[in-house]
Amino acid sequence: MRIDFEKWHGNGNDFVIVNSIDNKLKIRKNFIRKVSNRNEGVGFDQLIKIDLPTKEDHDFYVKFFNADGSEASMCLNGIRCAAHYVWNNYFSPQKKISFMTKAGIVECIPSGKTKVSVFIKNPVDINKPQLQKALTKKFSNSFNLLNIGNNHLCIKMESISKVDLAKIYKELPKLAKDIEINLSIYKKEKNKINIRTYENGVGETLSCGSASLSVASIFIDKAKTPIEVSSFGGKLNFKKYNSGILMTGPTSFIFKGNIDG
Repeated sequence: MRIDFEKWHGNGNDFVIVNSIDNKLKIRKNFIRKVSNRNEGVGFDQLIKIDLPTKEDHDFYVKFFNADGSEASMCLNGIRCAAHYVWNNYFSPQKKISFMTKAGIVECIPSGKTKVSVFIKNPVDINKPQLQKALTKKFSNSFNLLNIGNNHLCIKMESISKVDLAKIYKELPKLAKDIEINLSIYKKEKNKINIRTYENGVGETLSCGSASLSVASIFIDKAKTPIEVSSFGGKLNFKKYNSGILMTGPTSFIFKGNIDG
């Protein structure tokens, strides 16, 4: 069977999006690994599968799969691209659409021609006393451990450009034996934050929306103006919105095609 896809990116974080609305698709791990290969396949950080809603409280159901075939609960760069994909393909006439994810419901609205704003609840602290103790011993008190569907370890540093991020990430399983954690390091200057992220099942990416939101959430209550988070791939903006956070960032269509399923 040939599977149609579109490739999109949000700040360099790239995705293959497949339509499971018209024809129910079963996505296998070996298919994901094959297509994610940047030399022999299409190449992507994550595959996004969009399905019909499972209940009346949302418009679409979306799943995220990492390049290694594992499933992620949330991807905020990906959800923006999914929203633009839905609008571009006329799957919904509504300007405001909602997606059910493994992490809960998120709402998207267009922001100009190429940007999408996403409303999401605040991340929550991860209550793991033994892990907190081990991390404090290694990183002092300059870190936060947060969950936004995915787990994020956010470490504040004076400089991040020359840090061996992969080396730090490889040490995490010794400290966090029972949970998977995405790793981010960041440097903050006033309301501007520079960030680098190493994602589970992918590696270091040009951008990670949920990591950027996690770091922004640490400071957002005291911020008088929107917080700007910059990665290698580009910038995202965050501000308080009702009981949660509004993230705004770009989306870009790259190309479309089909591949053997």
